Amino acid sequence: MKPRLVLLLSVLLPLAAQAQVPTSSSPTATRSANSVNPPPVAPQSPPAPANPALPVQVPRQQAQPIRSTGPAQVTPAPATRAPDKVYDRNGRIVPGVKPAGPNRVFDSRTGRYYDSVPAADGQQIKP
Repeated sequence: MKPRLVLLLSVLLPLAAQAQVPTSSSPTATRSANSVNPPPVAPQSPPAPANPALPVQVPRQQAQPIRSTGPAQVTPAPATRAPDKVYDRNGRIVPGVKPAGPNRVFDSRTGRYYDSVPAADGQQIKP
């Protein structure tokens, strides 16, 4: 029984191995015409010059050295704008109060936040 099994396996094993090897040489040879990928596009040649007797002149840029003006210069900081003004309920400027967010102000003397409304050039504490 064993010799027959060995003989049968020795015949079928190469056939099974050969069945797994692809027969086409190109990987796209089996791809259908309705494939998702479009066919490759042939590269286009550059257009011919108007006068074929004259050679085409391509302008070349000359490499120029980078000019140095010395060490880097410190740029001045941009001018800060004036702090927003905060007015009390009667329209007087309140010192020490700063805007803390949209429609909110912070009084640094008391440590409290107040609701506010936009005023002419700042915020006004809500009555």
